[in-house]
Amino acid sequence: MTASRTLSGLPASPGIAMGEPLLVENQPLPVIRVAIPEERVEEEIARLHEAASRVAARLAELKEAAGARMGPEFAAILEAHRLLLSDPTLAAEVEEVIRRERVCAEWALEEVVRGLLQRFEQLADVYLRERQVDLLDVAAHWQRELQGKPQPRLVNGQPRILVADDIPPSQAIQLAAGSVIGFASEAGGLTSHTTIIAKSLGIPAVVGVEGLVEATRHGNFVIVDGFEGHVLINPEPALVEVYRWRAQEHRRRQQNLLQQAGLPAETTDGHRVRLLANVDLLHEIEDAHRAGAEGVGLFRSEFLFMQTAPLLPDEEAQYQVYRKLVEGFPGQVVTIRTYDLGGKKLAREVLGQLEANPALGLRGVRLSLARPDFFRTQLRALLRVAGEFPGQVRVMVPMVGHLEEVRTVKVMLERLRHELEEEGKATPPELALGAMVEVPAAALLAEHFARELAFLSIGTNDLTQYTLAVDRANRELARTYRPLHPAVLRLIERVITAGRRAGIPVSLCGELAADPIAVPVLLGLGLTEFSMHPPALPVVRSLIRAISFADAKRIARRALSMASAKEVEEFLWEIVAGLLAKLQLRVRI
Repeated sequence: MTASRTLSGLPASPGIAMGEPLLVENQPLPVIRVAIPEERVEEEIARLHEAASRVAARLAELKEAAGARMGPEFAAILEAHRLLLSDPTLAAEVEEVIRRERVCAEWALEEVVRGLLQRFEQLADVYLRERQVDLLDVAAHWQRELQGKPQPRLVNGQPRILVADDIPPSQAIQLAAGSVIGFASEAGGLTSHTTIIAKSLGIPAVVGVEGLVEATRHGNFVIVDGFEGHVLINPEPALVEVYRWRAQEHRRRQQNLLQQAGLPAETTDGHRVRLLANVDLLHEIEDAHRAGAEGVGLFRSEFLFMQTAPLLPDEEAQYQVYRKLVEGFPGQVVTIRTYDLGGKKLAREVLGQLEANPALGLRGVRLSLARPDFFRTQLRALLRVAGEFPGQVRVMVPMVGHLEEVRTVKVMLERLRHELEEEGKATPPELALGAMVEVPAAALLAEHFARELAFLSIGTNDLTQYTLAVDRANRELARTYRPLHPAVLRLIERVITAGRRAGIPVSLCGELAADPIAVPVLLGLGLTEFSMHPPALPVVRSLIRAISFADAKRIARRALSMASAKEVEEFLWEIVAGLLAKLQLRVRI
């Protein structure tokens, strides 16, 4: 057993998990060219096929488990990988190399895949060219099986802590299908797809932990502290007991808070706000209701992309998912964000290449308008659902910076509405169109956007990144990424004020909405809707019910007058600590 160590990263999903690690390394394994005698050729080919059969069986098993817990759309990704593995052309090419060069199966597979990747790059067909992502994934599984180092099973096993260097989106799906109780990785950010899935499943997670895989061994005892962002390897027995108590306390407090889920989010002097849920996957609907959500403030539609990458889902597939979502919240508002692809989110799959500076590149509405064929399909699906549930669906456009982008989307919606009506399909007389304010340009021009839109939603994750010029995924700059920086707060205030003057609701769906320390100041700035992952709703509701709106406004004015993020944070922590003590709550236990 290795010595006790504590590593730090970014707290990605709250909670405490304890147990044995399940080590997953996704870095390519080294492959050595081993010559074989003529008489061993057929034996080597048999070994190649046996390895493929084992991988195919594992993928089929994962597909069943993923389908049962997350739905057939996610199982389809694993089925596509299984079919690629079963492609006789691929196996035949590897066999040919083994026979011709008389080399081991590992080298032959590596050589064939390398050649296929080069051929993919030459293809004019975007779909075929981008299948290289799937090919790499499948080939990695096959190569590991041949080398006797298969991918660990994340399903039907003992509860384990997943410890990884990185996890691709297709592998992240297994989190929902398996028995992973905690998650820690060297790569990944607070908004990566793996992190979002971990949050939606309530799995404690820490990401961006440098040296994690090298420090961890099979058989170690690991604690993932998703509150503070620590990973403890073989901690001292006394510390283990402290964490056991903390985990029990967390579960007890969560149960107590859930019992208050039916109470309104209303201050002590009668000021009412609306608490909405951020939803990524349909299976989260039940969790949102249990936590007392009053609708959906953000549905990340780009998750649909995971089903059909590198293609986007067709209109009917999107329509069915949006319909199920809206049906899950009868009579309540459901806000669906149009694709926020590009940037670092599945950029390679969509664009076929990575941009030199993706955060400032083709992403969000910029990408949607640049690929009107993709966007048109999504808008048609949204209009059809909005037509069936009038007044319930809101459509939100991400990453706007120019009014012309909003106006172009409005023109597209109007044309598509007429098109659908000519086809005899129901459409809404009016569709509530809103925008995510996540770049300073949009915040500074919020009064102009507010006049042309039905609602605004503030995305604090990106607004902070662009205002402070800090890459939010950069571990070296983690201490500089401060959403409570006075500059960010002033932009938030500007947006809320613009919404109030225009008579439209303003929501905040970034991570800041779920941060207890931010609740008093956001409330005092006049925010009308808080949207967050369902597990965070109970604590935020309790804090809102413990403070008066008059006091919140005084707190906000004081915070806005401060000169640094440190001053604001210390000031707010003092206030929130008092509220939490009064409520007998601890958010970091």
